[in-house]
Amino acid sequence: MLNTTNCIFIFGFYLIATSTLTAQDSPNPSSENLNQSNFVPVNILPPPEATVTINQDPRIKRLLDIKLKMEKDGDFSDRYKIQLYYGNLNKANEIVKSSKESFEKWESTIQWETPNYKVWLGNFRTRLEADRALKEVHEKFPNAFIFKPEKK
Repeated sequence: MLNTTNCIFIFGFYLIATSTLTAQDSPNPSSENLNQSNFVPVNILPPPEATVTINQDPRIKRLLDIKLKMEKDGDFSDRYKIQLYYGNLNKANEIVKSSKESFEKWESTIQWETPNYKVWLGNFRTRLEADRALKEVHEKFPNAFIFKPEKK
């Protein structure tokens, strides 16, 4: 049970506490007031343009050209070839000579595989390209066939 002195004390404390509490100065703050008090203006500049200078050995360009030529020649890639002959060296030389005369647009080479020689024609990027060439080759060499050489 509260006596009257306690009630007066609590009521007085309540009045003092509520009188010291105050609301904000303006009930509806404007955006101007917010920008002025809380934010600092910043000027953002575009980043500077970067430049890169590459100093390379001129021999690198020459090596890249050699590599490109080797890729075109088929030294590094999967290519198709047409085999014209498999047998002895004398007959292989005749076939190479004949194929170079008949099919100037494709290179003919002799490959040696123990104990016989092979005559290969062309260096075709796709099977379709090789099939088209084989149609022409079959007129002169009916036993020719397409294959993909194994990489060594």
